[in-house]
Amino acid sequence: MFLTAVVSADELASLVKSLTPLRVTIDEQRDRTITLGRPKVELVSGRGLRLRGEARVHWDFIGVSVPVTIRAWQILLVPQIVARDGTLVLACVPELEELDVKMVPGFVDGKVADAIRGALEKSRDRLAWRFGRTLSRRLPLPATIFAPSKTFEILALAGQLRVTETEIRLSFEFEAQFFDDQRGAADSGRTSERPSAAGSAHAAPAR
Repeated sequence: MFLTAVVSADELASLVKSLTPLRVTIDEQRDRTITLGRPKVELVSGRGLRLRGEARVHWDFIGVSVPVTIRAWQILLVPQIVARDGTLVLACVPELEELDVKMVPGFVDGKVADAIRGALEKSRDRLAWRFGRTLSRRLPLPATIFAPSKTFEILALAGQLRVTETEIRLSFEFEAQFFDDQRGAADSGRTSERPSAAGSAHAAPAR
């Protein structure tokens, strides 16, 4: 069985609008943060979600606060369905496409860019939804209905996604079954999650 979810470009823009402006710590020990303004949102067919906007950086250097203005930043969030630690994950991989720092000393310019790239790299595992774990469930059924008592199990087996200029379409494949509680899950030969071949942002169109 399949379950399909569609998220439109307008819905994504509304979600981003509700999250911004946003302050992000890029170096907690050195009190370095970046405040992102409200970005423009664009879906790139076959790739992902592109965000573009301005930002201000609070950059502490040897105890001195150096104000830094980023005239333009552009990030592409590339959605991918992958298997991690035995479960299926929808991950958004950030790619820094542009970073235009306004009139700051060269030694600060490079360090700001490196810090932002490092912060993006650390965020890779955070921008993820373990849907294999979320959508897989076991539900014991009462013995008053079934004798012997049974358990209903639904497993998320795979996923596909497709990105167009107007929407992101996600399709999840499930398998459902009943088994006797006397046998147990181990005897049924299944686990609560069973990852299989997963699609990515460049996979064939979701069914």
